[in-house]
Amino acid sequence: MSIKPYNPLNNRLNNRLNNPLTQHARGYSLVGMALVIAIVGVLGIGSVSLYSEQKVHVNWMDSGAKLKVNKASLLKFAKLNKYLPCPDTDDDGLENRTAGACTAANGALPYLDLGLSRADVQDSWGFMVGYAVNQNAVSATDIVNCPTQSACFFNNITPPAFNLTTLPLPGQAGSGNLTVNKEMPAGLVAAAVNMVAVLVAYNENGAITSGLGTYEAENRNNDAVFVQGVYNESPYFDDVIETISANELKTRFESESVVNAVTIPTQAIAGSNTGSLGENKTTGGSGHNVQTRPVDTWDYNNQNFDFGAGNAGKTVTLKFDAEIIGGWEDGSRSSGGVAHTQDQFIVGINGTQPDDGTLDSSQIATLLNTQQELEVFTYDDPSNRDNTGYNSYDSWNEYKEYNVVLDESGQVNVNFVVGSTHTTERVLVSNVEVILYNPPPTLPSFPSVYPIEGVSQTQGLTQ
Repeated sequence: MSIKPYNPLNNRLNNRLNNPLTQHARGYSLVGMALVIAIVGVLGIGSVSLYSEQKVHVNWMDSGAKLKVNKASLLKFAKLNKYLPCPDTDDDGLENRTAGACTAANGALPYLDLGLSRADVQDSWGFMVGYAVNQNAVSATDIVNCPTQSACFFNNITPPAFNLTTLPLPGQAGSGNLTVNKEMPAGLVAAAVNMVAVLVAYNENGAITSGLGTYEAENRNNDAVFVQGVYNESPYFDDVIETISANELKTRFESESVVNAVTIPTQAIAGSNTGSLGENKTTGGSGHNVQTRPVDTWDYNNQNFDFGAGNAGKTVTLKFDAEIIGGWEDGSRSSGGVAHTQDQFIVGINGTQPDDGTLDSSQIATLLNTQQELEVFTYDDPSNRDNTGYNSYDSWNEYKEYNVVLDESGQVNVNFVVGSTHTTERVLVSNVEVILYNPPPTLPSFPSVYPIEGVSQTQGLTQ
């Protein structure tokens, strides 16, 4: 009798095949296969959904970047031509006017007038960017009634039609200007008032004209009010807005006038750099990222600029650079039903000046209620669900210019205030400067000269 050599591999295999406990596992059952397919399907759907959401976010950000380029082109146009163009109402890339006035206050960007291509003025979904202007620019009377009417910014009949006295001014709003309301947890808040022009990227719903959500419908109804809402799926909202203010137009106009008139003396007073506003303060209640608690302690810096009583009432230009650092919340989220606190960097002038550089809630309320607010800087990216993407080592930059009026003593107090919910959320202010551009003196009037009867007016003159 022959003896087969021992093979451990065959032995283990035979034992497994002959074991009744493992005989049922020789293949996949239909139920098992269905379960695997279902799991793979769910994972696939999740991956597609995530990819789709990321793609929408990228497109949304790209539309915002295009709006900034469009705005820069409009400001450059105004600097070169001394007026803003009217909207394009017949889709030929050129502004439309009737008897010198804008044919309509709402339309598209006249991209050929701006030296842009059609693609440059389309959002990421291929829809034309909306361009709204002062509502009175459609009036042939108002557009040349300068500087009383804000419609003068669109006057191409007698440029330059606008200057530092053109409305709106502090305390004098003018008429026909535009307003942008911003969606906040408590409702809509006027974020930009008395704007000269507004740009809107309609994005994914650009082709839809009916059945829109309330905020998107507001941006389409051709009136003077717009809404920058929070990105939302239901009701859907993904519009992006850029504004052009009178201050931005006047600053560029006045700066160019000074450059051309090199003999005109100017007065410039440099301010102080302000490092780490908001850093290591007990913000957000404890200073440990309590996002749902109000800001208890605000960081404050004031700088005074004195040009002397002889310059009282004159307009000066305030300039500064700011680096805004840290994970700033936009205030759109909530935890346990309590809304998150929005981090803020506020710039204003004058008002009741506190004694201390650290303000409590009562002191900050007094300052904010009495000062003239110039701008509030917040992080606002509604599409990313309040995840700013900024860590303690990341930042974004602002380079700002404002035209402000000196008080009766020829002075202006500039206030920088930061309220944030974490000690790493801070602001660095640098290159602070206030400049008084002195206009050229008025030429003296020469006496009238009349011919004397009987005296030759050419006697003694040589050819």
